[in-house]
Amino acid sequence: MTEAAYSPELQAMIDRAGALTAEEAETLGRLWKSDEGIVLSSPSVGMGIQGGVDLPVITNEDLIGAWERALDAAGKAGRVDEIEAAREAGRVVVQDLRHSHDDAYAKDGAEEAVRSAVLATGVRDLVTDDDYRLLTAAWAKVVDPA
Repeated sequence: MTEAAYSPELQAMIDRAGALTAEEAETLGRLWKSDEGIVLSSPSVGMGIQGGVDLPVITNEDLIGAWERALDAAGKAGRVDEIEAAREAGRVVVQDLRHSHDDAYAKDGAEEAVRSAVLATGVRDLVTDDDYRLLTAAWAKVVDPA
């Protein structure tokens, strides 16, 4: 349970995020990462010589745009609690999974999926139906299947 006072709906999502099983978190994370449309570029010789790494590129521009619009709308409307609730949800997922030996890729995806679903829910009145569906799709499939 968090110390901040969020709306009951957001608090329930945060609590549920904290109760994700390792299997649910992995499924959620992998689903989110597949939705991102990540492309891993071929390693470049220059980066290899310099000891660097070519970072993955997210190619789902719709998902990136939906996240940016939701965050921007929350900021412009002064919805600090909703932004903080999204951060808190991400923290509880990471905290609960930090001792897990599961794939870091899936952990990162679970954190991102939870944060986006909580933010989208918190600013539901400020985002389009399409953006809301994009940002909550992974959560809806894994955590709250209908």
